[in-house]
Amino acid sequence: METNERISKFVSRLIADGEAILGTEWQKIDDLIGGTGERFVDLQKFKQWRASCNLLVSLMGDLSDPWKEYLSGDSGNRSENAISMQGALKAIRAAIDDDLLVSFEDLVFAEAFSNLLDQAEYLFDQGYFLASGVILRAVLEERLRRLCDRHSSMPTKVRPTISDFNMALYKAKVYNKLIFKNVDDMAAIGNAAAHNDPDLKRDDVERMKRDLPDFLTKFSA
Repeated sequence: METNERISKFVSRLIADGEAILGTEWQKIDDLIGGTGERFVDLQKFKQWRASCNLLVSLMGDLSDPWKEYLSGDSGNRSENAISMQGALKAIRAAIDDDLLVSFEDLVFAEAFSNLLDQAEYLFDQGYFLASGVILRAVLEERLRRLCDRHSSMPTKVRPTISDFNMALYKAKVYNKLIFKNVDDMAAIGNAAAHNDPDLKRDDVERMKRDLPDFLTKFSA
């Protein structure tokens, strides 16, 4: 199951829980002022719901930033707090339904990959081409893993390798044989760097450093 699908199901469950909790609303009457007091929801159920909402924030990471103020923390069980939390959950579900959460996620990972590629570039320029190759390999493996997740083609092995990811994507027709061979070549260079292969040349890593960004651009996860 893809990450967004799991989050979507979790959010839907939280929204259903929120509706049930809002149905427990009660009113506190202040006899001293002779007027209508504040409105609350069931405290125990609210605390359990809030804990689950905090878990959602943790699972989403930076993607939860627009709604974190409403979902996390230690807010009281006033009805207005519950209504705000429920609104945030519905906004998240709408973002998922409109495929906006995927866009946010892509931006986060694009930035992370960019930072790693910058590190690889720096190490390569400083003469540490083996270390550069190891970082490039890690970037390639993570992108392949996320592509498999996105296209519901995750290998069944407990600990799949880059080759397993590559073959799964090729069989799922995510890309053609030419791309498959290119990924296989990059994986061989990355594996050689990771194992400190004495036959690995600087030019090999330079080729991977040139080809990998093109692959990342063509196949965003």
